[in-house]
Amino acid sequence: MARLRDTRYEPTSRRRVVLAVLGIPVALILLVALLMPRGGSVETGFSRSKLDNSGKSQLTKGSVDARYSVVIDAGSTGSRVHIFKFLTTSAGALDLQFDKFEQLKPGLSAHAADPQAAAASLKPLLALAQEVIPAALHASTRVSVGATAGLRLLPGDSAEQILQAVRALLKTYPFQSSDADVKILTGADEGAFAWLTLNYLLGHLGEHEDKTVAAIDLGGGSVQEAFAMTKEEATAAPHANYTTVMTGGGRDYHVYVYSYLGYGLMAGRAGILAVGPKDGQAHPCLPAAYKGEYQYAGVTYPLVGGEAESPDGCARVVKESLNVAAQCSAPQFQCTFNGAWGGGRVPSVFYISSYFWDRAVDAGLVPETSAIEAHVKPAQFKELAQRACSTKLADMPTKFPKVLEEAYPYFCMDLTYVHTLLLEGFRVPETTDITIVKKVQYKEEQIEAAWPLGAAINTLK
Repeated sequence: MARLRDTRYEPTSRRRVVLAVLGIPVALILLVALLMPRGGSVETGFSRSKLDNSGKSQLTKGSVDARYSVVIDAGSTGSRVHIFKFLTTSAGALDLQFDKFEQLKPGLSAHAADPQAAAASLKPLLALAQEVIPAALHASTRVSVGATAGLRLLPGDSAEQILQAVRALLKTYPFQSSDADVKILTGADEGAFAWLTLNYLLGHLGEHEDKTVAAIDLGGGSVQEAFAMTKEEATAAPHANYTTVMTGGGRDYHVYVYSYLGYGLMAGRAGILAVGPKDGQAHPCLPAAYKGEYQYAGVTYPLVGGEAESPDGCARVVKESLNVAAQCSAPQFQCTFNGAWGGGRVPSVFYISSYFWDRAVDAGLVPETSAIEAHVKPAQFKELAQRACSTKLADMPTKFPKVLEEAYPYFCMDLTYVHTLLLEGFRVPETTDITIVKKVQYKEEQIEAAWPLGAAINTLK
């Protein structure tokens, strides 16, 4: 560069050189952008503090150390890395600063026949973690990998072989990671981590158990309930797998968590159709004179509506599908449904999410399109279920304008299921004020209460 500056150029030549020199970094930037893995990197808004290479926050430089946790969500369609940065306060609490997020497709299960290729697919995500986290903090940062639906469905020992390959790969990186940090998550694992996420975002971690909130998440295939209990309550559980110990806010929590496989909204439809009238007889949860088919998990259920709608008849069939009379190795009043122990008591504060939110929006219980939460009572779901079950199919667009056309035949069934699940399944009284939530307001951001953040918090003990 010194020779360039010393050389005498005409003005035009000088401009050409300057443009050429400036063009080099621009070209390099474009080249890097083109070579980046598809899927993109998205920082989800946690950027209140910027890092220098020492790992200190520039907002509180010299007084607070940064801590990181890396969580890889290995789902059925792709792998997603979350790189969380926290600040540790003088009291030991964690203050979330950002979540650097990137996803790649396909998922681990797409490499079922080649475990090494499956593991290698995570290298770009781990490279991002090395880039984002200061080198001085690599050795103190834990990496965990949680595989969900995709690996659960692989035959034989294919899933375990992939997990072993991932464990071997992580040993070649400077981060912390044990064999136990790489596993297939159960529904209960996801429920417990999501509970931790929710209570962290609400600011309840570190408080007494009765100051935290219970969470019920209604998915498509399963529904999970989780809430904090005392050590004495946890000891009284009929089986140890009903409780787990989670860490957050500088203390441990005994968390009741149970995943009801087969009782998510879509699976629930199949269950309702299975216990209802058969052999072409009319089902009380279907619109009058309706005919069609419902497919779930490889099974086709014929759909036949009766001569008239039947709200009460639908409620009876839905309650039957929950199997609320099943024993649970504890006094019956402590049982929820399908033979599960419900934790010994009904929590006082509930946050419910996923399909609870979707059906509440469809039913008009969430009037503001920009809303991220709303307050409802189970009785409101009952009222709307009865209204939906009394509505003819042709009148659905005017009575329930937010419902998608393909959901018309199931809307009576879905709302009845949501109400019965809360009232008869989880034994939430009709007049209980419940918060349905899409996202949680955390400081200036609106954050989804998903399991990876809870998994990260749980590693920072």
